[in-house]
Amino acid sequence: MEIGLIDDEFPIRVVHTGSRFHFGAHWHEEVELVYVSEDRGRVGVNSRTYELSKGDLLLIKPGDIHSFLPGTGELIIVVFRLRYLACGFTAERDLQDLHRLFAKTAVVPAEQAGQAKLSDIMKAILLENETREAGYRWALKSRLFDLVVQLLRSQAVERESEPEAVCAPHGKFACIERVCAYLEDHYDENVNISQIADHVKFNKFYLCKLFKEMRGVTLLDYLNRLRITKAEWALLSSGDSILDIAVQHGFNNLGSFNRLFKKYNGCTPSQFRKRNGMDSAIFER
Repeated sequence: MEIGLIDDEFPIRVVHTGSRFHFGAHWHEEVELVYVSEDRGRVGVNSRTYELSKGDLLLIKPGDIHSFLPGTGELIIVVFRLRYLACGFTAERDLQDLHRLFAKTAVVPAEQAGQAKLSDIMKAILLENETREAGYRWALKSRLFDLVVQLLRSQAVERESEPEAVCAPHGKFACIERVCAYLEDHYDENVNISQIADHVKFNKFYLCKLFKEMRGVTLLDYLNRLRITKAEWALLSSGDSILDIAVQHGFNNLGSFNRLFKKYNGCTPSQFRKRNGMDSAIFER
């Protein structure tokens, strides 16, 4: 879980990445907007990889596990707390519209983003954050409201009702955070669901249901995705053999590692290493 990067008094954060940007799997309770300003973007969300083109806008809902994969270019990223925008609203309909808008992770293609002026708004947010002239915080919040209005009016994002995923109680988030922390420490071991359930003191059947509800993927899918993500960094940063990397990351045999790696990346580990071998992991955000 990513914490401590948002100012409680002004919970909006703007990041302008470099031409190559890698960042490991994480999650938080804030909405994240990712605009591809140059080249392309590769963003893993839960068990899915989004292959984004220049001008695309990705909306990542609170609680979704996401990472920025090798091959990602320049991005404008805006992270904000949904309740900060909702503060002051009294009409239930307005609140429901806001929650539904960010109730799922979705892509707004470049053409639609351009027509709805979303590209211009994201660039305006970046400019305000970089120049920081008098009143820039009000300007940032105003631009976010502009973006929400355009998203609602253009219907660029299909509106589905998933309020539970957005407004999940903190207790559920805390439980899933403990599960994710345990897997982070033990992903390279032969762990099973019973061990994980024992660690967090939950019934394993309820835990599986809760994890799927909160993350949109099964526990096993999440664990496999975590192992593959960790293996990606090893493929890029070490000279170890592919078999050694597979074993080091919790896989019993090379066949299952190759199969899952290709499922998530569309290529074999050797192809991935050859394709991205000159890139180095960049953790600046």
